[in-house]
Amino acid sequence: MPFDAPVVACLAQEIHRLLPVKIDKIYQPLKDEFLFSCYGGGEAFKLLISLNPQYARFHRCDEGKANPLQPSPFCMLLRKYFGGSKLTAVHAVPFERILKLAFEVYDPVEGLSQKYIWVEFTGKTANLVVTNEQNRIIDCWRRYFPKNNNDRDLTAGSIYELPPTGGRWRPVTVSAAEFAQLMAQVPADTGVEDFLLKHWYGLSAPSLREILHSAGLALKSRCSELTPEMTVALYRAFSDWAEMMAAGNYQPSGLYDSQGNLHDFMAFTPHYPVPGYTLRPLPSLNTAVALTIGSRHDAARFNETRNNLLRKIRHLIEKNAKKLEKQKQEAAAAEQSDHWRIMGELLTIYGYQIPKGATETRLVNHYDPEGNTLLIPLNPALSAQENAQVYFKKYQKAKKGQTAIAEQIAKTRETLEYLESLEAMAETGSTLEDLALIQEELEEKRDIQLKKKPGTKPGKADAPAKPRQFVTPSGHTLLVGRNNLQNDRLTFKTAGPNDWWFHTQKIPGSHVILKPLPGTEVDDETLNLACQLAVYYSKARHSTKVPVDYTQRKHVKKPPAAKPGFVIYDDFKTAIITPDPHLLKILGIEKEQA
Repeated sequence: MPFDAPVVACLAQEIHRLLPVKIDKIYQPLKDEFLFSCYGGGEAFKLLISLNPQYARFHRCDEGKANPLQPSPFCMLLRKYFGGSKLTAVHAVPFERILKLAFEVYDPVEGLSQKYIWVEFTGKTANLVVTNEQNRIIDCWRRYFPKNNNDRDLTAGSIYELPPTGGRWRPVTVSAAEFAQLMAQVPADTGVEDFLLKHWYGLSAPSLREILHSAGLALKSRCSELTPEMTVALYRAFSDWAEMMAAGNYQPSGLYDSQGNLHDFMAFTPHYPVPGYTLRPLPSLNTAVALTIGSRHDAARFNETRNNLLRKIRHLIEKNAKKLEKQKQEAAAAEQSDHWRIMGELLTIYGYQIPKGATETRLVNHYDPEGNTLLIPLNPALSAQENAQVYFKKYQKAKKGQTAIAEQIAKTRETLEYLESLEAMAETGSTLEDLALIQEELEEKRDIQLKKKPGTKPGKADAPAKPRQFVTPSGHTLLVGRNNLQNDRLTFKTAGPNDWWFHTQKIPGSHVILKPLPGTEVDDETLNLACQLAVYYSKARHSTKVPVDYTQRKHVKKPPAAKPGFVIYDDFKTAIITPDPHLLKILGIEKEQA
């Protein structure tokens, strides 16, 4: 699915038909993504520009995106020059993945002027360049400083130049005879595709397949295998393709799989077969780009965000697991306190038998039913009674430590259970908003013991995020928490005393609240659906025969100082649930998130 020159030109054509439009606002949702809010022709829409190396694109976007609280300096520059301006033209540089956006900008000092944004979709070197009427660079998103005279200068004040083509030509600027002569000069094992790519720019895999198919050549044909007639046919097919692209005669088409899902798109209607897919014309290439590249970019962002979040949580789980193991070892050592007490008592009783300067002694242990002797190490610089006091002090310290270590072990286990619940939430999260809430909770709990700086005031709190909401066929409402903080709010603020509460038994997961429809009995199907949700949004999603406890909310309590999401409950029932995709589909859950 290459975002190639024909696609860029076709998109520019579609957007140009919507112009002129006024630019209301400019956002930068991601580091490499810009969103222009437009209004014109009686409708409002957004233009999205993504410079991501893998998911670069430009298309109309009707959905909003979350924006950072603090805009970047370059975003502020775009707002300064183009906020309130009029976008008058969008043109593609012929056979290049480069757009030129023309704006009418009003300045109180300069008056009405023209400014341009050049968008270069060139992979890792993708860029967005702002220039004035004289084509002088005002600023760039990615700045490059020339290291030698041959490098392109993208510093402020320099004249903007298109990226170098590497010595390749624009299609097609040679005659048929020159084309045949060039082909005769390349090595015999050179492929036709490599030959075209080496001498002309603006070509991509779909374009090359279309040219070779139109010329009647196989994809892996070599230049040495072509007869003069084949070379002429190749030149004609190449020229026809170039003339069609130069004239802007685009016919966007899409490839659909057997389920009717859009798999790929092109700016022209290909004549070569694509096994396993159905070719259909596209009414709008903008929509196709958003459905394919846009959706895949969103999915990649989601997976990356979730993996990073899970990595942090699992690191904390591993850290606390090691801490717990160390505490258990300390507890095991503390359990030897009675051994030290016995040593001290034996030294007190039989100290008169021990010679001065002894490094050890063996005394009869009258606490041993079999009357065995006990080897006691000694400090030769101390008397027997002083050595006894040393062991008594160890005994007292260990005895006090046992209580402290037991408390520490309990706290560490509680922390591990809490982190495992966060891990389950992250694994079952289905949107970036879900992950953001879990990340927020994680950061809040990690910083909870940090002292506040003097003089700081709490910022304005955002409105609480809404829980997941489902409606059963009987009309009852099911609410599912997105993180532990929301679990607490859902259970103890949203739910009424007679609402029903569901949770997997001793398994980390979300709280599920069933709010019955007034005047309607809660049937078994509704209870089963609530249990299905409790399993689906838990760590036991892929298990079978999962125990789910449920009770009325009035029987659920939160212990003092307990971590978010932790509750105790009584007067409950337990259902054994195996996840059923058909029941989940009733609630609108079509498939599991990747």
